[in-house]
Amino acid sequence: MTVSPRVLSSNQGPNVCWVIALKSEAKPLISFFKLDLQSGNNIFPIYKNDKLRYALVISGVGQVNAAAATAFLASRTNAPPWAAWINLGIAGSADGEIGKIYQGIKVRSPDKNKIFFPGCRFAKILELMEIQTVDRPCPSAKNGVLHDMEASAFVDVATRFSCNELIFSFKVVSDITETDMAVINKELAGSLIKVNLHIIQALLLEIDILTQLEKQRLQVPVEVEEILGQFHFSVSRQNQLIRKFKKWRVVFPTRTVVDLIGDSNTAKDVLRNLDQSLTDLKFNWTTKID
Repeated sequence: MTVSPRVLSSNQGPNVCWVIALKSEAKPLISFFKLDLQSGNNIFPIYKNDKLRYALVISGVGQVNAAAATAFLASRTNAPPWAAWINLGIAGSADGEIGKIYQGIKVRSPDKNKIFFPGCRFAKILELMEIQTVDRPCPSAKNGVLHDMEASAFVDVATRFSCNELIFSFKVVSDITETDMAVINKELAGSLIKVNLHIIQALLLEIDILTQLEKQRLQVPVEVEEILGQFHFSVSRQNQLIRKFKKWRVVFPTRTVVDLIGDSNTAKDVLRNLDQSLTDLKFNWTTKID
């Protein structure tokens, strides 16, 4: 995972951020997870459940809307870098099964010449397929590909707010022929999402584990926050401190920050003390370190 460690509060923002094109597609989630519409005349409606730590934005159709709504949700909810981002909706596929949900493991935008490989794969829960994002609805060719109008732009923007492994696009097949496309309506779109809620719940259980692991990886120890409060660290030195302190804490589990800081006057002195402690360490495998 590629997001750099930062000083972050444990109560920041949602753990799961949903970006969904149509309200009809979002309604089953809004109802099932008891998401409340947030006040304010937002250009993109946002729904939240603070207890579950879910936030959902309705983007509207198309790549421009998906990109803008993703950035809007990130800014309005202060989503942390360990949050999972999920794009859910209907898609066309000549090779898929109507009503079946798939995970997009390769997302391609032919018009913009972009290819993404988002998300950890959940092959034990659902089938995997490529998603091709297009600018207008079109009949799907028999090429083993899902066709949608948002996924590529969503992934492109969402990876700016979280690591690639926590970006997901799940699509439910709504049509396989031009005749099917002609009968798609709000009720059908909502029902296709609703019948897959049990699979979505299974996916969320796995995603929750991933977000917690990423949170642990990024979370700054309280002792480090104490040190950062006493000395001025540049961004690069802050990252060095976090990395080295975690090693120091494993080796010296009972020592205090006071022991580490010693007579340090600058951030450079603190890092030097860390290096010295780890360099001078002589293991005695028959006794405890402290």
